[in-house]
Amino acid sequence: MERRRVEIGDARLDAVIAGSGPVTVVFENGLATALESWDGVASTITERTRTVRYDRRRAEPDGEIPVRTAADLVADLRTLLAASGINPPYLLVGHSWGGVIARTFAHAHPSDVVGLVLVDATHETVDSRGFALLPLMYSLMGLAVRFGAGRRWLLKQLCPPGAPEAYRARLEQRMGDPALWRISLRTARAEGAGIRPSLAALARDCPDLPPVPVHVLTAGGVTGPNLKQVQRVHEAWKGMVRRAADARYTNIPSSGHQVPVEAPDVVADAILGVLDTLVAQR
Repeated sequence: MERRRVEIGDARLDAVIAGSGPVTVVFENGLATALESWDGVASTITERTRTVRYDRRRAEPDGEIPVRTAADLVADLRTLLAASGINPPYLLVGHSWGGVIARTFAHAHPSDVVGLVLVDATHETVDSRGFALLPLMYSLMGLAVRFGAGRRWLLKQLCPPGAPEAYRARLEQRMGDPALWRISLRTARAEGAGIRPSLAALARDCPDLPPVPVHVLTAGGVTGPNLKQVQRVHEAWKGMVRRAADARYTNIPSSGHQVPVEAPDVVADAILGVLDTLVAQR
């Protein structure tokens, strides 16, 4: 399936739209992640209904880096869907930071959203002070990519074994082109700067899951110094699921954070399960 450009006023977004059905499944990428990360998931879902994958607005190569909150990105998605002639209902699938965008969309447009699948999504209980280090991290990534060993290390971190071939190719293309890599990092910085205010808005405006079928997936294979914080986030998700009218929680012990790449079948099954629930509710 080929990318296509969609005009949304002052920007053009790359999108892949495929399949047909009464419900449109919209995928939200994680931070600085290309739409090809969903290849292993979307191929299954497209056989059942229409799917939309897209890359969010890119930052300009020069000038001041803007702050892009989840609300800003929701506005872009809303415009993209309208420009593409894709009407609700929507089932939103969000990975990591994309989960924040999906929840923000569901809160802003509740009548349009009939289901959610949150894939190791960022939660407002996370210690957001760490996000202040994101600019330094992206500076180091910009430096590392200049060297062969650094490029190979970054590729291993961002593209785990079993990643879709197109996703790996897209990442290698960006790393190999200094101009593209600079834009990618600036885009990530713009969205990274919006994470803290977006999490604060979620905590204030929608501390509970919406009253639609929801499946929350978490990565049980995450290790490292932040393990206690990861466990705290998992407990927070369990609490939200318990309070919800129609929600499920699944931990995936075999997967790290890149769940769409490492466990695409589990994600696809979760989406199909929500679709089945929607059919049963008719």
